Amino acid sequence: MPDPFASQVVLLPTADEIRRAVALYLELAYHGESPASAGRLIPPEVFEPTEWLMSDLAERDPSNAPLANVRSFALRLGNWQYPHMKVRLSRPPNDRVFVFSVDAHDAFLDAPAGSPDRAALEELKRNNAAIAATVLAAWDASGLLTERNYLRQKIRQARDEQVNSDSQRPQAR
Repeated sequence: MPDPFASQVVLLPTADEIRRAVALYLELAYHGESPASAGRLIPPEVFEPTEWLMSDLAERDPSNAPLANVRSFALRLGNWQYPHMKVRLSRPPNDRVFVFSVDAHDAFLDAPAGSPDRAALEELKRNNAAIAATVLAAWDASGLLTERNYLRQKIRQARDEQVNSDSQRPQAR
């Protein structure tokens, strides 16, 4: 079934928003000491978001989709102890905006109970979750559109529509 929103204009974050998101992420995920390997994924001072995200620097889902059909972009920036954590730009269902999130990319990791690796793996997952929460809070505070802010906007819009709908109904006497 074709995507009814595929023909709509996609609203990517601005170049400044992407740069701020990546800078905040790197600062928090690496305690201010981001590695040189992350440097290639730092957006240049001046860039066009569409061209930059559609280049080989970002992972796309689906991988060969045109911009109108992309569901998400990911930048594998890692953190001080785990190289696979990602900054993700995802498009909520039936919408044309992209929101920022952190993908720990560790849900598939598992060590059986009793394994000598289990404690270390659980510690890694706790660390990743703490970094993700810190980054999301910083993004929220800086006004970037995160999943949390997006959902808050949708709730406010629904409430406003309900209030407007209620105010237009004839009053019972």
